[in-house]
Amino acid sequence: MDNVSRGVQGAWRDLSHFLPARARMRPTLRRKAQSLVHRGDLSPDCIVTSIFETGAAVMCVTQFAVGGAHQTVIAPLGQLAFDRAGPLSKEIDLLRARLSRDAAAVRRPAEIC
Repeated sequence: MDNVSRGVQGAWRDLSHFLPARARMRPTLRRKAQSLVHRGDLSPDCIVTSIFETGAAVMCVTQFAVGGAHQTVIAPLGQLAFDRAGPLSKEIDLLRARLSRDAAAVRRPAEIC
């Protein structure tokens, strides 16, 4: 999901209309965040404040609370889980479907008449 086709690149920026959004860090990202703050009891909950593209990857700026302070980490979109009923998740699903269609069209050989 982190790979972005040329036809969809601008669409990831459109997701900023749904931010900030609550998310949960997947285990790999949570372990990274725990190692950054040296705490094993870190909650997986975070807030996504920005989504941007870096070449072939879609990245998110996320914030999470440690004690009374906020920490920030940049992570691939695929390392976050969003509320499936929320508008951001639905838009991501639409973009994934579009990516799949674009990839399938590229794989299909052109018909010669």
